[in-house]
Amino acid sequence: MSQINLYKTPSMLILVILICSGLTGCIDQVENVNANTQVRDSIIIGIGENVYGFYPWLESYDVTTMMINMNIFNSLVEFDQIFRTKPKLATSWNNPNNLTWRFYLRKDVKFHNGYNFTSEDVKYSIDLIKGNERHVLRDLLLSVKEVKIVNNYTVDIITEKPSPILLNKLVDIPIASKKYLEENNSEKKPIGTGPYKLIEYVPDKYVKLESFNDYWEDLEVKNVTFKIIKDNEEMKNATVSGEVEIVSHISPRYYDEIKNTSGLQVGRCYQPTVIFLSFDFREYDSAGFPGEKNPLSDVRVRKAIYHSINISQIINDVLNGSNFAEPSSQFVTPLIFGYNPNIERLPYDLEKAKDLMIEAGYEDGFEIELDCHEEADNLKLICKLIQSQLSGIIDIKLNFLPTDEYYMKLFSRNCSFYSLGWLAATGDGGEIFDYMLRTVDHEAGVGTYNLGYYSNSEVDRIGENVSHILYPADRLKLMQDGFRIAMEDVAWIPLYIPKCVYSITNYIAWEPGPSLMIAVEDIEFK
Repeated sequence: MSQINLYKTPSMLILVILICSGLTGCIDQVENVNANTQVRDSIIIGIGENVYGFYPWLESYDVTTMMINMNIFNSLVEFDQIFRTKPKLATSWNNPNNLTWRFYLRKDVKFHNGYNFTSEDVKYSIDLIKGNERHVLRDLLLSVKEVKIVNNYTVDIITEKPSPILLNKLVDIPIASKKYLEENNSEKKPIGTGPYKLIEYVPDKYVKLESFNDYWEDLEVKNVTFKIIKDNEEMKNATVSGEVEIVSHISPRYYDEIKNTSGLQVGRCYQPTVIFLSFDFREYDSAGFPGEKNPLSDVRVRKAIYHSINISQIINDVLNGSNFAEPSSQFVTPLIFGYNPNIERLPYDLEKAKDLMIEAGYEDGFEIELDCHEEADNLKLICKLIQSQLSGIIDIKLNFLPTDEYYMKLFSRNCSFYSLGWLAATGDGGEIFDYMLRTVDHEAGVGTYNLGYYSNSEVDRIGENVSHILYPADRLKLMQDGFRIAMEDVAWIPLYIPKCVYSITNYIAWEPGPSLMIAVEDIEFK
């Protein structure tokens, strides 16, 4: 899925996250001087972006959009705190054979309008996504061949080939009511089985949800307002003043101020995200060098750029030091299955960079445009610092773009050199191959977010095998080999792993999970 001050766009592309080195967060607490005797049942949560559609009419697969939707809907399974799948609408599952996943469904579930939940709804929801080539969730279901109903509360999902991480992908597939959608094809009001019902959404203002009385678990929070605050300083001010009671992404620069505010808890949490730079790899007919050879197609030039990046300076000068970010060496973090501990960053070495440029035939450098997201404060500063760091080998023109223009250019594959990030939402490195590293093939549905046309036949072969091998040890070795090859190609320049900074009031009990999403049903009052 993309924390948008976060991040937005179809998929978990993200632009800048803010991030205990434990998945459950480290809390630094200031004693609350106010007596907490009142009965609470409502909460206000600060979020950094609008909601881009409600299922099944989603316009984006970004963190904020999915977070709101997954409070309204349920999926068959969900993640626990360490990326293990656990039951949700499905109570259990098994594999009758290598191509079949059989799910046994809860029998006490109703949709918000009173309709009963059955296996018909599971089949309908998956078929609905698979049947729409432009649906933002379709890539998650590419391995699915068909869905068969066994009985009202048992359903088989059959895959084309063995699909080892289908469960992980089903975490982000909401289940809708077949009957409701067939009756209300033109009415875009989301009706799910989730713990909360949509009451009102006003773009740039708020989303209001109300608890669902027939939900199968008790809910402490009865009413929730997600207040949309796009500016980092405004979010900080709303946090300190008590206008919002939970914020899952605060800029690290405000950490000390919030920590020293009475009545607030502030913590840091590790998230499975890598912020990186990447390129247009086309040798000719590239976005930045039409009609001539693209210098970025030469791996020596890409290595020279990598060697010119002083990541310690970026982390210390922009990100408030190692408490809030750590250098990244590859496409995923150590939390993700597939991480290769033997891959190391290329060292900062400007002389080596200059030698590589001479070897590649670019002793005098060249001029290139670096596209950056203007609404992400940290990335703006990072792009300026990268411009300075690379001035010893190339001339960079910074191109700051607002959110919509940035993503339009990016997804048109019209960027020569760009900054971005990826949150590994499935907890598995296989998604990096499928989405980011495999050669762009729209018909096969791979390379969807390979935005610079990177292509390596060996990486393609490994990515294909990773998608279907069931044995974890074999998959791990393959992924690690593939990541090593792609890093030798400098398919990305990994920059850093951010750490989120989150804030909650002292009368609330909540811990962040492995994604950036807030499940309101997990929130309790002390």
